[in-house]
Amino acid sequence: MVIRALSIATAVLLLTGLAYAQGHVATAKAPTGDAVVVHNGKAIPLEPGFRLYQGDVIRTGSDGSVGIMFIDGTRLGVGSGSECSIDDYRFDPVDDQYAFDLFMKRGSAVYSSGRLGKLKHEAVKIHTPRATVGVRGTRFLVKVE
Repeated sequence: MVIRALSIATAVLLLTGLAYAQGHVATAKAPTGDAVVVHNGKAIPLEPGFRLYQGDVIRTGSDGSVGIMFIDGTRLGVGSGSECSIDDYRFDPVDDQYAFDLFMKRGSAVYSSGRLGKLKHEAVKIHTPRATVGVRGTRFLVKVE
């Protein structure tokens, strides 16, 4: 009985840790210049491999840029002088849950679809202060002035 209880407790702890470890939705690739993420209200300089989460805001200065690789393989190249936020991201083929909602406040970004855009392109939306772009293709540039 004690062994079974310990086994269950261990499994719960392992699964909880795994769920936490998989909470990130993307990873920063090759940030240059002034590139930060605002996470829980705190600005943190981006470094290669930095994990990004839903709700994070990415900001680049006049000399900054960053590549972002989402867990489904979607790539986003954020140009200089940009600000965007990951408003909603879900990639769960098992439960058919998909969302890619990005708010592009200013600047530019190049989007290249990963598996999410190919499996459910209508789940991909890029919002700007004046418009919403629904993605039907696999690659595009968005610029907000």
